[in-house]
Amino acid sequence: MVFEAPDIPGAQEVIAWFGYWPTFHDAEVLSISLDRRSGCRVSIFAFEMTPEVDSQGRYVLAKHAVVTFSMEDFPADDGGMSNTRIESFNRQNALSSAIVNKQPHGFELLLEGVYGVGASIVCERMSVSVVPGAPRDAP
Repeated sequence: MVFEAPDIPGAQEVIAWFGYWPTFHDAEVLSISLDRRSGCRVSIFAFEMTPEVDSQGRYVLAKHAVVTFSMEDFPADDGGMSNTRIESFNRQNALSSAIVNKQPHGFELLLEGVYGVGASIVCERMSVSVVPGAPRDAP
């Protein structure tokens, strides 16, 4: 499955790292931060699953990175953060996908969980950044 890159600041840097816009399948949500002044941050440990298999029968992963979505200006006329839903955050938080949907007055970040967190966050402004490399506590 190929997802189209969202039209947000930083998306081209994510594409430059991965070579495409990732689906975030099997990626792991590391943190979700909500702050009434500075907005919301969602950090995801993402990687590319290669067709190669290691000696233990696991797929070899490449292009490890932490991708962080930053969201601000939550729609006040719609109740602000009432447009935010976060469920089942736990120790792993594996995703089926992370999708950025364009909305009439901004964007929605939709985290489709497989194990752990599922979320929907609606905002007026969104950007994304990528930091190559795995987090210290990555498996």
